[in-house]
Amino acid sequence: MVKQRYSASKTRSQGRNAWAVTFRHPVVKKDPRSTSGIKVRRGLGTPDEAEADKLVDEMNVLLGDESFWSLSQKGRAERQFSKVIIDAFYDPMVADAHLDPWKARDEVIPIPSAEDGFTKVLFLGTTGAGKTSLLRHLIGSHPEKDRFPSTSTGKTTVSDIEVITDHEGFQAVVTFFPEGTVRTYTQESVDEACKAVWRGEPDEKIAKELLNHKEQRFRLSYLLGSWSAQEIQGEDDDWGFDDVEEVVKSAAEQVSEEGVYPSAEERREMQEKLSEYAERIRAIAESAIAKVSEEWGEDVLRLKGDDLDLVLDYFEEILEKMPGYDALIEDIIEQILKRFDYLAAGELKRKGKWPERWTFESEDRDEFINQVRWFSSNYAPAFGRLLTPLVQGVRVRGPFFAEALGETRGLVLMDGEGLGHVAETVADVSTHFTSRYQMADVILLVDNAQQPMQAAPLSVVRSVATSGHQDKLAVAFTHFDQVKGVNFSGFADRRDHVLASVKNALSNMRTTVGDSVINSMEGHLYSRCFMLGALDKPASKIPKGVFSQLNALVDFFRSAIEPYEPPAAAPVYDPASLSFAVQAATQEFQSLWNARLGYQYQESVSKEHWTRIKALTRRVARMGGVEYDYLRPVAELIARLSEGISRFLDKPVQWDPHGQNEEEESEAIDVVRSEVFQSLHSLAMERLIQEHLVDWSRAFEHVGRGSSYDRARDVRNIYQTAAPVPGIELTPQSSEFLSNVRDLVFDAIENAGGKIVTVRGS
Repeated sequence: MVKQRYSASKTRSQGRNAWAVTFRHPVVKKDPRSTSGIKVRRGLGTPDEAEADKLVDEMNVLLGDESFWSLSQKGRAERQFSKVIIDAFYDPMVADAHLDPWKARDEVIPIPSAEDGFTKVLFLGTTGAGKTSLLRHLIGSHPEKDRFPSTSTGKTTVSDIEVITDHEGFQAVVTFFPEGTVRTYTQESVDEACKAVWRGEPDEKIAKELLNHKEQRFRLSYLLGSWSAQEIQGEDDDWGFDDVEEVVKSAAEQVSEEGVYPSAEERREMQEKLSEYAERIRAIAESAIAKVSEEWGEDVLRLKGDDLDLVLDYFEEILEKMPGYDALIEDIIEQILKRFDYLAAGELKRKGKWPERWTFESEDRDEFINQVRWFSSNYAPAFGRLLTPLVQGVRVRGPFFAEALGETRGLVLMDGEGLGHVAETVADVSTHFTSRYQMADVILLVDNAQQPMQAAPLSVVRSVATSGHQDKLAVAFTHFDQVKGVNFSGFADRRDHVLASVKNALSNMRTTVGDSVINSMEGHLYSRCFMLGALDKPASKIPKGVFSQLNALVDFFRSAIEPYEPPAAAPVYDPASLSFAVQAATQEFQSLWNARLGYQYQESVSKEHWTRIKALTRRVARMGGVEYDYLRPVAELIARLSEGISRFLDKPVQWDPHGQNEEEESEAIDVVRSEVFQSLHSLAMERLIQEHLVDWSRAFEHVGRGSSYDRARDVRNIYQTAAPVPGIELTPQSSEFLSNVRDLVFDAIENAGGKIVTVRGS
């Protein structure tokens, strides 16, 4: 008899009468210390042992049948199992699939609405474009005194930052990444440090691999300190362009509290700890290398090319099983938790040992910013105490006003991680941002005027156009002061030069999103482009011309929430061509991923390295994520479908009532587009992620020879099942998918007051 892989048992805590069921969840695997899923314990609500045994038997039936292991099967399970068993099994999946970091912040500081006179502005732009520098000027934050939010030449803003400008006192809420996410990032950092041992690197390089995650989003150096004290103290540097010592001294003098930064003794202790970690990592890696060599029957350090890739994949798996590996991870997590002991103000809420959120209130602006900076700063002298890498989001509310801009109450300014500089032209905007389009009143694209409208900004314009939110879009061009040339005689010439890039970008999108959308955008977007420069300087050193543009930008923010009359025109559609739009969209999506997975050739799309595909499966299987870097299957499916459906919506067969002008008709179609776009997020998440959590876990868990090919095959199968290409002869899977999309579009049309000329389902 084959032993069931997953099984449940009953348990009862000391002093309690009621029984509980415990089991390892086969789908939700956010605990990096185990490949068998998180441990679930749920009360059964009965002291009767026989009844408890019966309920545990039900759970074992459910755990033994993989056909129940997706949210789409919850309804079928409800007809067979008791409610307490259904809740115990599916609640962790729902919580994992629908985790929204905004909810915890909303409980403390709700986002005010347009009815309250507040405009919600969503900032989007590439890393280094100047989003956060612009935000600083809008809230009156001094670049040297306040340093809030933080900026630098590298990737700085990696969490959500929301600033609500109001007359009341200062209030903050900070939410943190779940423990499982931090453990996974920590484990990945340790694995990279072990690879440095494989390459024969010295301790310094091993430590730096540990301290700086390869994605540059999770930096243990902020928490544990830098490897060398010389980097922080600003000692002589042959390439130093600034008086580093003077800069550090000046900034430190602005902090009123003594002992706020690590002392020399603390830095020495941190250095000793990092040296210890490097030694332990070296010992773990060398043991793993010896074990892999023994199993491979050769010295694996001599391998190159594909053989090296293959053995490194296995090396990662062996590392987790090495003596001392788990203890090292636990030690690092313990050190991370100790950093919260330095918090001198505010209230920290924990779930067990792990911090969930921090709240703070103050009437004093300087005190407030000094406390909040621990969660957003990247200031080198504070390394070893900063909590920035652990932060999921920061929301603050208070009188954040810029004197030069006058009264700026009533703004909700939402900044976040930069889009990244992606060479691949097919890169799409993350669902982390596109899911916020609906709630935003303004979508502000911040772009570099020196090199305007590259791949990432273009993807924003394209997604906004096909989402039906084109009237919300504005563009702030930063670094306009650096747009120079002998052919420019003044401001007008330079502005025309920048706007030419906008015009060219819109023209190239006509075949993608449709003529009516582009015509509408061309009529409005130019007047919503604002030229800004010198944003890295204090307000007193910025030219008047820039402030005139900043004031115009704020005026646009205010006008975005003015009431408007909904269009009277109602589009009427014949859905016959909708299936062709879906077919083209899914074919494009499948072709893109077939090229990435190595199943077909596509110009400008390279085959992804196995480590990146594995990282994507890890994000979904262990961290509850949906993307890795620019590998964004959910966002890509939404984008392709919304583009195809946008072109379909662009061609109604008639209008009811007749005689509407082109602008009103475009507005009416945008209402439908926006509802379709929002609904596509739920559809894509459900079909690509939620219904295939078991498959994503299985894809991640492949190890040994041929694992990269097995993983690519599994990922391809997920996509082909979740978003099949409808052909002339529909399979049951493609028929269901097409029906899902068709119902979604029909509902959006009817909710917007439009009509379908044929009977639904015919």
